[in-house]
Amino acid sequence: MTPETTPQALVRRACAGDAEALDAVLRSIKDDVYGLALRMLGTPPDAEDATQEILTRVATHLGEFRGEAALSTWVWRIAVRHLGRTRRSAREQMVSFDVVAAMIHEGDGRAIPPVETAEDRLRAEEVKIGCTGAMLLSLDRDLRVAWALAEVFELSGDDAAAVLGISPAAFRKRLQRAREKLGGFLSAHCGLANPRRACRCPRQLETNLAHGTIDLDNLLFAVHPAHAPPRRAARQRLAEVDAIERAAQVLLSHPDYVAPERLIPAVRAIVTDRAWQMFSDEGAP
Repeated sequence: MTPETTPQALVRRACAGDAEALDAVLRSIKDDVYGLALRMLGTPPDAEDATQEILTRVATHLGEFRGEAALSTWVWRIAVRHLGRTRRSAREQMVSFDVVAAMIHEGDGRAIPPVETAEDRLRAEEVKIGCTGAMLLSLDRDLRVAWALAEVFELSGDDAAAVLGISPAAFRKRLQRAREKLGGFLSAHCGLANPRRACRCPRQLETNLAHGTIDLDNLLFAVHPAHAPPRRAARQRLAEVDAIERAAQVLLSHPDYVAPERLIPAVRAIVTDRAWQMFSDEGAP
């Protein structure tokens, strides 16, 4: 990174009207913003809409970034507050721990089909990501975002607390509650987290098809563009952690999703077409 390409320098250039610098700022944050939106709302279309709104807000309020904290921290605050105000998605409204448990129990009565082809493996992966993602959506939003910031995006407790506008002690309590709820549920129901449980992803395919939670002609997660390898690969040492945390680690096997590149020109067009100023008197949140 050169002095001209530091986040602070890119922000200054973007605020001065440098379109390439603005694109660089947006590209540096879009995947993390999208990844958080996807975990908070549950589906790529909902996450893409929210990400475009968040990136537009970032672009039109860059003049308010003073460099007192990292650019990423400033962006997280905007993203978290926007997502907290976003209406609950249809998928978010549909799921709960009780609903997920009932579907798992229904699927546990089925035979395990063979997984022999690449298509079979994709379908099993779709079940795994969709099911464990539904477990995450079953958390209250305040617990869900705390878990995501700490576990997925690896913010420190102090940084995550600052993003959420709460004390470090309150953040630690939220994170612990989220870990206990997710870990306890996974350990009680998920065969990936607890081999003694009957649930297996291929076994659950027919149940998901019957309930319309998977569309074989439109897989949402298993074929989604992602970074490889994921940032958390080095953390997958399941034998070294306790049972609750070992169970919750199943959720960290989700990919590091890549946000659609079309978001960048879309945001740039909004900024240009509406002639919004990057220096704003309104607060970004």
